[in-house]
Amino acid sequence: MKITVFKFDPAVDAAPYYVTGEVEWRKRMTALEALVEFHENIQAVNFDYSCACRLCGRCTMMLNGEPAYICVTPIENKDYTFEPLEGYPVIRDLTVDKSSLDNMLSTIFNRVRIEAFTKETVVPASFNPSHRPHLYATEFCTRCGACTPKCQGLEAFPSEFIGPAAMLAIAYRFFDPLDQADRVMEAVSNGLYRCNMCGNCDIYCAQQDIKHLEIWQILRDEAAKRGIVPSYEK
Repeated sequence: MKITVFKFDPAVDAAPYYVTGEVEWRKRMTALEALVEFHENIQAVNFDYSCACRLCGRCTMMLNGEPAYICVTPIENKDYTFEPLEGYPVIRDLTVDKSSLDNMLSTIFNRVRIEAFTKETVVPASFNPSHRPHLYATEFCTRCGACTPKCQGLEAFPSEFIGPAAMLAIAYRFFDPLDQADRVMEAVSNGLYRCNMCGNCDIYCAQQDIKHLEIWQILRDEAAKRGIVPSYEK
């Protein structure tokens, strides 16, 4: 099995290049295992991973041009190319700088409270039970950025659409009964309707319990109830 790996050290190299080598394929092999064997036996590669079970998102990169959690991606006996996740600055080889994404998501994920907590408001009576599955599922977002490279809305409207990862963070606090910010308005203002519902975020997210399109539709339904649908959608 031929493995081709992107190599680039901005501090040393004038331009990126690729290194190719043969790795022996075996049944039930993952892309991460193949990359580790390449790293140990052919040429050292800078890449990142931790949990190896889709909980941290650190191993997310481009595999044959598609974003993937390589730790849980099974591979066949064919050729593969490993490249850094698109849309982020390369630190070295397959490791990218996601600090801009992390900073944006951390800000959005902050819970907003206008009133102090009391015994009565710790468990609000207004909580919608139908939101519980989406709230719990969204907690498993690893902020990996896999939903970003193939997002058609982000590609078409980069200055108007905040992107699926950030929109999911907005939705998380919308479902949170203790958050008091206007998350529906925030979603609309950040391009909720610039998403064309292509479903690529659902396709490339390794957390299969997160139903992005269902969540976008819930936010759109709430926006329609309040009459805050943007004029270009009417």
